[in-house]
Amino acid sequence: MSFFFAMVTHPHVQRKAQQELDATVGTGRLPDFSDRQSLPYLEAIYRELLRWRPPGPLGVPHCTSEDDIYNGYFIPKGTTVFSNIRAMTHDEGMYPEPSEFRPERHFTADGKLNGDDRILAYGFGRRVCVGRHVASSTLWLMMASVLATFDIMKAKDDLGNEVEVNTEYTDGLISQKKPFKCLFVPRSNQAIHLIEETMRTH
Repeated sequence: MSFFFAMVTHPHVQRKAQQELDATVGTGRLPDFSDRQSLPYLEAIYRELLRWRPPGPLGVPHCTSEDDIYNGYFIPKGTTVFSNIRAMTHDEGMYPEPSEFRPERHFTADGKLNGDDRILAYGFGRRVCVGRHVASSTLWLMMASVLATFDIMKAKDDLGNEVEVNTEYTDGLISQKKPFKCLFVPRSNQAIHLIEETMRTH
């Protein structure tokens, strides 16, 4: 949901990603995993999406197995510890204007993806999510396939006026985008063919 929300509210980002897809993959097939390294702007969208709206803003709680001291703080054995993922990904020292969805922040001055490919939403250290590679590949392929075939736009009312997008998220250990309406418009007849072919074969 956060991906669709980001695309609806940032159409210039959507267009730039589609231009990259068209130039790199073409319009005769859907993107696949072999294209990932050749699509840096889409990769930046992926990184920014999980930085901007981490689905687990407080991470997964853990329990200390022994007494510990961290930055001068004593943490006794048996303490439940939360890693504040959202605070890390919204650190203004690392990410200026952190509430802004801005894939460009993941590029260097010479236009290349920076070397910081950490996705804190998956956790870190020995307790990092064991399914992160599957999750990453699945999310990336969904993003690439949708952008290759659809324009994602604001919904319209009965008079043809654009309906403003609900910006609210749920609170709690899991943060989800609250429902909102939007339009998925096939980008071309070829896109329709690719969609229908995928439905037949999967």
